[in-house]
Amino acid sequence: MSSKYLGKYNDVPLFLILIPIINTINYHLTYATIRWDWYTYTTYSIDTVTGYIAWWLIRRTILWMDRTMPYEKALVKRLVLQLLITNLVAQGFIILATETINALFGEGPLPTGFYTYNLFIFFIWILVINGIYVGFYLYDQWRIAQSLREKDKKLRSKGFSVVLGNSIKQIAFEQIAVFYVEDKATFLRTKTGEQFVLDDSLNKILPELPGEIFFRLNRKYIVHREQIKGYRKEVNGKLLVEFDSGLSMETSIVSRITAPDFKKWFSITAPRS
Repeated sequence: MSSKYLGKYNDVPLFLILIPIINTINYHLTYATIRWDWYTYTTYSIDTVTGYIAWWLIRRTILWMDRTMPYEKALVKRLVLQLLITNLVAQGFIILATETINALFGEGPLPTGFYTYNLFIFFIWILVINGIYVGFYLYDQWRIAQSLREKDKKLRSKGFSVVLGNSIKQIAFEQIAVFYVEDKATFLRTKTGEQFVLDDSLNKILPELPGEIFFRLNRKYIVHREQIKGYRKEVNGKLLVEFDSGLSMETSIVSRITAPDFKKWFSITAPRS
C-alpha cells in the first residue's frame, strides 16, 4: 500500500493545529489551576515543540510501516505493532526530552505522577493519533472502492465498442464470451457465436472491461466469468481452466504467477443467471 493516502488528506496542516490543542487539554487535565505567567508560557512552548516532534516520529513510523507491512497484508498484526511501536518511539522521546530538560533547568527529580498519570494521558493521545491515521487509510480505501464501482457501472452501461466500417456497434458486456488472439490478430466472440476483428491488443482492451466479470488468463484470452466452468491444478503451480461448451476451445493454462489472482477472482465472483 502506498503512503500517498496521507498526502491526500493534508495530515500535516491538521496536526500543526491539533498538537497545540492537545497540549492545552493536557494542561487542564494535569493542573487544577493554571497561572499564565512567563514560566507557564515557557513550559507550554517547550511541551508543544516536544509534541510536534513526537507526532513527527509517529508519522515517520507509520510511513515506514506502510512500506514494510501494508495494512492489507496483515491488518490486525499491523494495527497491534503500529500501536506498540508508535508508543515506544513517541513515549521514549517524551521521557528522554523531559528528563533532559529537567536535569538542565529543574530543581529536583520529576514527580512520580509524570510516570503514571502523564504517560497514561500520552498513551491515550497516541491512540487517538493512530486512530486518525487508520481512519485516513480506511476512508481512502472506501473512496477507491467507490471509484471502481462507478467505473464498472459506467463500463456496464456503455458496453464495448466495435468498429464496423464507418460505423460503431455497441456490444453489451453480458453478450461477450471471450476476447482472444489468433494469428497475431485480436478477436471478440459473443455468446451467440458472432465474431469481430478488433484493432486494439488485449493489453489495451483489459482496462476497458469490468474486472468482476472478465479475467485475463494469459497472453491469448480474456474470458467472461460465465464461460468458465472451473479449473484444476497442474504441475509447477499452474492451473488448467475449463471453458463452457459454448466456446470452441475447451481449456487454457494460467501461469503460476497469475494463478493466485485467478483463484481469488474466481472464488468471489459467480456466474450470472
